[in-house]
Amino acid sequence: MKNFLIIAAILVIFQTGNAQQIHFQQQEQQEETGCYNPLRDFFGWILSEITYGILIESFLEKDTPMHDAGITPYPYFYKDEGNYTYDNNPVPFRLEVNTTGHLAPAKTYFGSAGVKLRFLKRASVQIDYVKLPGNPADDYVSQTGISFSYYRIRTRRFDLWYGLGTMFTENPSGHNALTYHIGSELFIRHHLSVEGQAHWAYFEPVTIKNYQLQINYFLSHWRFNAGIKNYIITGNHINSIGFGIKYYF
Repeated sequence: MKNFLIIAAILVIFQTGNAQQIHFQQQEQQEETGCYNPLRDFFGWILSEITYGILIESFLEKDTPMHDAGITPYPYFYKDEGNYTYDNNPVPFRLEVNTTGHLAPAKTYFGSAGVKLRFLKRASVQIDYVKLPGNPADDYVSQTGISFSYYRIRTRRFDLWYGLGTMFTENPSGHNALTYHIGSELFIRHHLSVEGQAHWAYFEPVTIKNYQLQINYFLSHWRFNAGIKNYIITGNHINSIGFGIKYYF
């Protein structure tokens, strides 16, 4: 039930764009049939505005610099600005490619790679691949996923995003899963940032959770990162230390 409510709340994103038009259409139909209740309609409108304000943008934010914040060519391309800029020239889209190697207990190694495309100032689509150690240790579980993110907070030094996706797990058998995630990144000073993410995937009878925290160092188009990652696969924990690299096109 909890997972359903979270997913349902996120899906409101795809409905709020035409909420006003639907509101007036329903009002006209109710007036024609004599069933129009202005009090109920008012509170419905209030709930819709609150939901939109939390998930997308509140009316107080429409007159702030964050409303029109654009994507930077890469973090710290403009001094003291991370992924978003207010005053400088933004880019219409940005492509990012990354790979990370992980070291887990018992000297178990595994890797991950991903490609992300940022566009429309507030959105991104990402494809990820990860190869996790299985049981026995010489076996592996391969996961391929695609996800869509909405960047809810977009400032010069901090951004926060969330989204939905799907994941296909191979070995020993194929499973499709619905995934959702949330993440944030804080640009603490020139060249440096701290990033945290959480991912959840559910498909019967397996539950996969993934939490990670890392520090990033930026050098021109390159990003070097080191951090910790915790996978929980149906109660089994895989803790690892990771070192990775990303390139911004």
